[in-house]
Amino acid sequence: MLGAQMPLSLRWYTSASRVGRRLERAIPTTSSTASRTARSASRQQERRRNRLMVLNESTYYNEEASREFMSVSQFKNFQKCEAAAMAELKGEYVPERGRALFLGSYVDEMLTGTKESQYKFVDENRAELFQKNGKAYADIAQATAAIKRIREQPLMMKYLGGEHQVVMTGEIEGVPFKIKMDSYKPGEFIADLKYMASLRSPNLFQPMISYWGYDIQAACYQEIVRQNTGKQLPFLFVVATKEKPAHLAVGEINQWNMDAALETVRKNIKRYQAIKNGEIEPERCEDYGCDYCTTTKIITEPIDTDLFGMSRAQIRISKGEV
Repeated sequence: MLGAQMPLSLRWYTSASRVGRRLERAIPTTSSTASRTARSASRQQERRRNRLMVLNESTYYNEEASREFMSVSQFKNFQKCEAAAMAELKGEYVPERGRALFLGSYVDEMLTGTKESQYKFVDENRAELFQKNGKAYADIAQATAAIKRIREQPLMMKYLGGEHQVVMTGEIEGVPFKIKMDSYKPGEFIADLKYMASLRSPNLFQPMISYWGYDIQAACYQEIVRQNTGKQLPFLFVVATKEKPAHLAVGEINQWNMDAALETVRKNIKRYQAIKNGEIEPERCEDYGCDYCTTTKIITEPIDTDLFGMSRAQIRISKGEV
């Protein structure tokens, strides 16, 4: 009946339905909350990226880039000694750059540089390359011989034939991260050239790649490329040794090793960033081979002679503190 009053039970049901619909609109569901949280995090990430400097070939290695971005070499420096890494960032400590690094730069330039950059490298480093009589130093001649042999290896040149010195940036655990690739072929591979002492590890119980931290390099490069392109690419090392004759090799690091190395980075990178931000104090390693700790050490008390030559980490282990 048009004029009849709605039954009480039906009125209650209709009213409750309206309240329920209002509550549904007012109280966000778990999925909608998660979606908004993700969008918010994405916007914050985008704002952080917009505030960061733009990196290119000329700005990649400058002081501002080192302050704003973590890199593989910086991460490995913090792994070795937090105090030394931080002192270097502040300009309070300049580590000695050995001949080995220069030789690596020479081989890298001659195989992946442009003609212009190669001429510039030679012009700027004549004193390091040539003796007064104009002859190349013995180690330069040996490196040049290795370069010639690499150029005769089709597979090595294939992996060195990608785009050279490609710069990309991303984030690992919210920390801005930069990479610069020796050879990058979009959608196919990332490759890195190494001119090193030997293919053998100095530690018989640890593979050479992990001993030198090259697994960390591979993992970070792969992750940053994935963030930029959506593709997870294989990582290869193109290697020549400084032995006579030089050993040549091409190796692909397996995904399990890269995943494990990336997990190591994720576990430590926030602490290192907090040190960079001045939020926590860096620890000294006191390792026997650390030039920074050796030259800045203040002796405050005698120690047990059994502890002579031990690093801080080794002393902790010997005392059962770890």
